Amino acid sequence: MMRTMRISAVLVLIALCGTWAHAADTQNGAKLYGQYCESCHGPNGKGTFAGTPDFSRTNIMMRSDGALFTSIRAGRGAMPGFLGILRERDLFDVIAYLRTFN
Repeated sequence: MMRTMRISAVLVLIALCGTWAHAADTQNGAKLYGQYCESCHGPNGKGTFAGTPDFSRTNIMMRSDGALFTSIRAGRGAMPGFLGILRERDLFDVIAYLRTFN
């Protein structure tokens, strides 16, 4: 009985992890960045408007993927949120691409 419960618990954990774990796709991130972000954040991530984050600066990119994900999904300041526009996987692809500016 105890062994069956342990096996079941392991199988549940494997199933749960498999639903969200994936390697980020920087090529997809670059495509999405060009489509949704580049007009304000610039082709090199330095920003085109005052107050726009400079993604080439280490202090901005020291934020965790989760913190960046939350900001992009919800929006921040003049930036609209992308909840319902980009899938979770796409948001993490964009974040992976942002990290290439550093």
